[in-house]
Amino acid sequence: MQKRFVTVMGLASLVFYCVIGTAGAQELKLKNSASWELQGRVQLQHLFNTDVDGDASRTNNGFRIRRGRFQVSGKLTEFVETKFQIEVRDNSPRLKDAEGVLNFANGLYLRFGQYKVPVWREELRSSSKLFLVERSAVAEFLGDLNLSVRHIGVEFGRLSNEGVGFAINLSNGAGEGGREDAGRSKSDFVNNGKLLTGRVNVPVGETFQIAVSGAMNRVGNTIGTQSNSGTITAIAPDFGLYLDTGERGTIEIEGGFVFGSIDKDFLEQPEGSDFTLFDVSSRLTQKMAQANDGLAGMDAFELAAGFSRLDVDEAVVNVIRFGPAF
Repeated sequence: MQKRFVTVMGLASLVFYCVIGTAGAQELKLKNSASWELQGRVQLQHLFNTDVDGDASRTNNGFRIRRGRFQVSGKLTEFVETKFQIEVRDNSPRLKDAEGVLNFANGLYLRFGQYKVPVWREELRSSSKLFLVERSAVAEFLGDLNLSVRHIGVEFGRLSNEGVGFAINLSNGAGEGGREDAGRSKSDFVNNGKLLTGRVNVPVGETFQIAVSGAMNRVGNTIGTQSNSGTITAIAPDFGLYLDTGERGTIEIEGGFVFGSIDKDFLEQPEGSDFTLFDVSSRLTQKMAQANDGLAGMDAFELAAGFSRLDVDEAVVNVIRFGPAF
């Protein structure tokens, strides 16, 4: 059994929000929008890898800009919303979200553009609200297979804080910026196949939620006489438990399983590949009675930990994550 331990520390996570309005005597006109909102986030990370020796040919520790994001959200009318988000990581800009949403009666909606498909509870959390600075190894595994994360497509669903919520999504299955319109050069994930995902989330009381996500990505290609066309599929039940521990404290626990397979035709092997994934993560948050002016307004601290287990064709990897936040 292989074990892997990774320690990641977020040295700074600065979040700022502002709503565009009137600045001084200058009038700001919001064309075609009822309201706009700007959001920004900067996260500095220090990473130390104990598996790399100090005299190796590659570095084993140092600082990086983990996330530098700028987001603009617009509410055009009561029924139409938009969101645009870009990220600059390690000096490389990327488009993250570019979406429009049409809101209907009874919480129903139609969404189109580039955004996260409805798979895996942790993945659907904003990076500003993660339990730890990095997502779990399970989320990373699903992202590498393009079964989760951001894709370009359309989605129909229902949002509800009290009742059952659901989403059905059809997308390219080729990840961020993965175009599959006519004329694209084919690859394992850029093809004529599509990713179909769905999710149902059910609140059980006020503190507990259960959900089931499913994903099927048509991958590979048939080009002339050569073919590695196949599917990657996964079923992912997950849960969330959210408790108040007192006047200013909370405990959050989230986790779940993923059962999936990769088609042998795509792998071009005699047999396909099966995987079983598990993750459970928790966070204790304690707010202070008031913000501390001497500590840059700090008003809460957190302790979080997570355990992931990846079983791929009976090869097991365990990952432990933990750390504080202030």
